[in-house]
Amino acid sequence: MVINLSERLSEFSYGYGVTREIELLLRSVGCEATPFLPSLIHEEELGFDVGFSKPGRVVLAQFKLGQELMRFRLAAHETAVPDLDHPFWQFRIDVAGHQFLRLIEFENNGAEVFYIAPRFATWQDYDTAFHKGDVLERSLLTKPSEILHELGGVAVATGVHRIAYDSSRRYVCSEPRTIPEYRPQQVAIRVREQLGGQSETLGDQIKRLYARERPRRGPRSLRPDRAEAILARAKTPLDGMAAIVALEAWTHGAQAIFVTLADPENAEDVS
Repeated sequence: MVINLSERLSEFSYGYGVTREIELLLRSVGCEATPFLPSLIHEEELGFDVGFSKPGRVVLAQFKLGQELMRFRLAAHETAVPDLDHPFWQFRIDVAGHQFLRLIEFENNGAEVFYIAPRFATWQDYDTAFHKGDVLERSLLTKPSEILHELGGVAVATGVHRIAYDSSRRYVCSEPRTIPEYRPQQVAIRVREQLGGQSETLGDQIKRLYARERPRRGPRSLRPDRAEAILARAKTPLDGMAAIVALEAWTHGAQAIFVTLADPENAEDVS
């Protein structure tokens, strides 16, 4: 029996809870976090209230609403049942699909990218977690590049694979292989340490992501006329580039968050 989480909870609602907690978590370690909102694209003058000249990083959250399984049934290409306790869940990734390829593009160009999937299956569980601020704590956070590594890399990995996970273990199938997981605080500290030890500004990274090479058979950039219209309405060229980069991620379901070091007077006291 399969319980479809999407019947009880929308990706929009789950993503809102995750994004809200990422913002708060990053602020707690001395960062400023600004999520991309697609509504900005429709403003007469397009701009972001972010410090492009500060050390910065783009964080990408790819939300995956999975299924809670009562039994794990092997597909034709799968070789073994992973060691899982109830409750356990799954979601699928296509390593040759445009969504996965876009995430890898962003990772290869310096962005921090994570799949984020819930460890619950009802609206009531989500509502409880949301009000307790535990949505991230009750979610799986794992990186596309590390999934790809466990599958043998770009030259070997093909097709659709299941990510199966319980409250403490997680695997990529067909032959179950354990994949790394990050706790929310680990992610926040990782990003904060990167910003403290780098000279690259947020503007530098946005320029790199904007100018990145797109694979010929992979996901395309925005249509030239649409990109030109965004750049024409942007307060600055960097505002336009940031919007285009974030929109390219959004079209594949990923939430871009612009992160910089907070000014000392604005940083939260976490001592």
